[in-house]
This record gives sequence, structure tokens and C-alpha cells, in this order.
Amino acid sequence: MYGISYMKGCLIHMYKNRIDYWMKEKGLKNRYLAKLCRVSEQTFSKWRKNKTQPDLESADIIAKALSIQVDDLIKKEGE
Repeated sequence: MYGISYMKGCLIHMYKNRIDYWMKEKGLKNRYLAKLCRVSEQTFSKWRKNKTQPDLESADIIAKALSIQVDDLIKKEGE
């Protein structure tokens, strides 16, 4: 079984890849999603660069803005 620190690292990596993917698919910009999440563009940028991860409320806002489920932000492609 994987440890919590391993899983957290995987989630951060998956968030970054999935946020980038869906933003490109939907043609959305950092500024727009940061405003929806009520965070600075710098905070949103940190989520995209694997420096931090969004909390569940922000992940839900991002998913709704992208017209996807929160699961789509954290699962690997093909799952």
C-alpha cells in the first residue's frame, strides 16, 4: 500500500496535468479561473506548477467552470 506522502505527491502532479489539459480544451485562462476560485493568479499558478494543490472547494469550482467532474482533475488519462 502507498503512503500518504506518496499519494499527496501523485495528486499534486495529477492536478497540474489535468488542469492544464482541461484549460486548453476549454480555452480558459488563469485569470478567469483564479477569479472564480477567489484566489490570486499567483496562487492559481502555483496549483498549475505543482507547488501547492487546491482545496476541495476550489477543485469543485474549477471542475464546474471546466464542465467536468472533480474526479476528472485527479485521475490519470485512460482511467
